[in-house]
Amino acid sequence: MVESGSSVRTATVVVVVSTAIAVVGTGLFGGIGSLGTGVSVIVLTAFAAPIAYAGYKISHSISVPTTTRVNDTRNMDAEVVKKRTERWSEEAAVNPAFPPGQDPPTSARGQNHSSQSEQRQTDTDPSEKGPRPAQGSRGLDTSEMEFHWRVETNVGFDDIGGMDDLKDELRAEVITPLENREKAEELGVSAPNIVFHGPPGTGKTYTAEALATELGLPFAKLSGADVTSKWINESASKVNNLFTEARRVAAKEGGAVVFIDELDSVLKDRAGSESSHEEDNKVVNEFLSHLQDTKDHNIVFIGATNRMEALDEAGTRSGRIDKKIHVGKPDAKARKAILRAQLTDRKHNLSETDIEDLAGATEGAVASDLEQIVNRAAKNVLLRGGDTIRRSDID
Repeated sequence: MVESGSSVRTATVVVVVSTAIAVVGTGLFGGIGSLGTGVSVIVLTAFAAPIAYAGYKISHSISVPTTTRVNDTRNMDAEVVKKRTERWSEEAAVNPAFPPGQDPPTSARGQNHSSQSEQRQTDTDPSEKGPRPAQGSRGLDTSEMEFHWRVETNVGFDDIGGMDDLKDELRAEVITPLENREKAEELGVSAPNIVFHGPPGTGKTYTAEALATELGLPFAKLSGADVTSKWINESASKVNNLFTEARRVAAKEGGAVVFIDELDSVLKDRAGSESSHEEDNKVVNEFLSHLQDTKDHNIVFIGATNRMEALDEAGTRSGRIDKKIHVGKPDAKARKAILRAQLTDRKHNLSETDIEDLAGATEGAVASDLEQIVNRAAKNVLLRGGDTIRRSDID
């Protein structure tokens, strides 16, 4: 840009000077025409050439402002020079291919602006950026994950009323191998994948959350609808993403628990369904490929279903889902324990006899039914302006 501008100005000066010389020469030496055309040209050239060359040298010696930003800094204020130098240094660091003060192409300028913006964001104090990424109590960053992972479910085995046999089985089958991994590996023992099956409201989800708390591992809770989609191939992709995230979480936290409610809507029986769709088959196949290697990554998979018979047979065989645990309706003893657990954190004056009578009067009720009974009693206390649950508050 600088050289082309200088060349144009030089050519202009030479043309102007040469023209002027020619005009003047013609006036001064009008008489040389009589010498003949060839001699006239030689005489004019001999007269004009030295003057044109002198004009060329003068034009080169004159300082002409250019369009570049690299200006002479000798006459600038010291502070201006300092700021410009700092700016050029910054540009040089971002655009090493372009000299200081020379603009890059438009596309490169946009890319560099983005790089500078990203660098400023990286160097900014995290406290000035607004909300931090979602993290668990141990620093598990879930901000870029598709599924919601929790490291605390706020419920443990002590919060489950009754079901002592179930809790003992889970301690032996799942908790002990994961708490004693080296010895378990030496003995070839691993924590199994599990399916809880039984009537609705019996506490299958609650038990899965409590197990995650007892293990102290991150927990992802989903329903079948969370991993199914109306779009072709998207359901299988979601299943793959779920287990990919589970492996990442397990690698960082030492293990992970994946729970899917309504498992029968995802792991559908392919053989027994005449309306089995190709998309359903893709989802089942994706599930099967991941279930068989969960043990290698310390992932515990738990499914829950009200219809065990609707699950794909290949998915529930040993090596994929090893434990099928029936969670049925609680007996009188279990109902009493559930009621006691529900009343633990609420003020009440119910005696053991009152709780036992209530347990006997709720034959056929499941855990969710008993929870609702206590919740209604608490609302009755609120309506009457009291602060303690009484036997009369329970309908």
